[in-house]
Amino acid sequence: MTSGQWWIVALSEQLAPGKTLAVVCDGVQVALFRSAEGEAFALEDRCPHRRVLLSPGQVRPGGLQCPYHGWTFDGTSGRCTDIPNLRRDEKIPPAAARAYPVAELNGFLHVYSGSGEAQEALPGAGYQAAGREFTGSAVTAVAFEDYLDVMLDGPECLLDFPGVTITDFFIGDPRRDGGYLVLDRGAVWKGRGLGPAFVRDHPLLLRTRVPLAGGDVVVELLDAAEQALVTLFIAATRNRRGTTSLVWRGFAHGRAQTGPLGWRLHRLAGAAPFTVHAIVDGRAIAALEAAPSRERRGGGEASTRPVQETSHEYG
Repeated sequence: MTSGQWWIVALSEQLAPGKTLAVVCDGVQVALFRSAEGEAFALEDRCPHRRVLLSPGQVRPGGLQCPYHGWTFDGTSGRCTDIPNLRRDEKIPPAAARAYPVAELNGFLHVYSGSGEAQEALPGAGYQAAGREFTGSAVTAVAFEDYLDVMLDGPECLLDFPGVTITDFFIGDPRRDGGYLVLDRGAVWKGRGLGPAFVRDHPLLLRTRVPLAGGDVVVELLDAAEQALVTLFIAATRNRRGTTSLVWRGFAHGRAQTGPLGWRLHRLAGAAPFTVHAIVDGRAIAALEAAPSRERRGGGEASTRPVQETSHEYG
């Protein structure tokens, strides 16, 4: 792991009591497991004894048991607590797997990548669902930094909102808001009015909020009054071999029941108001002009004027 910060690595419902889950956090393989009592833990997915993966092991009262020789490691400290073939009078050697702090909030499992006590705010703290949620996870064949850049330069390559066309018209410049770069672009209802190249009064806005460090991305579909119709929270982290792990949660707000007939019928039918693409078009990404993302790569030296909303609660 390359930085000392919290990363979202999984959805809470992906880790059942007494089960394990193999994830990658900022490029490092991690074994998540949940005790029978419901507490989540994280160990580096490598046994210090013979270097085999811990994630296929069994959850025991004393921690996570390695599937190879049965050594058990405590989830909080990583310390070995049991070796099956030792006699009762034999001392357990000081073997330990690396343990990471875990925090669970708003349906997300966070792992802290740094050393020492983790005191930073959790990325998922600002997300509050205010409607029926739609969730998912994927590994996409786009490098982590490129994924964040494309979310600014061409989010239509990574996601879509059925019935909506995301245009290439930027509404204002990218702006810095704390540790994030925020960008608005115009959007239109499909089949309504002139084509995107000629639209001047956009009935919709797409707001992307991309971190300068970390991987918590917020995408909002807004009406012309900048009232949220859909909120989507995507947590990205660096996976291996140039790929990116994604988990997401999102929902349609109550006002999303307005709009064209097709959009309203989809909402009444309970259809997802967005799609996050696991498989992306590399040619479309390669054709994008690197424009807003230059601000992020340069450390966010964009306009410092604040975003219009004053709260980071997305519910």
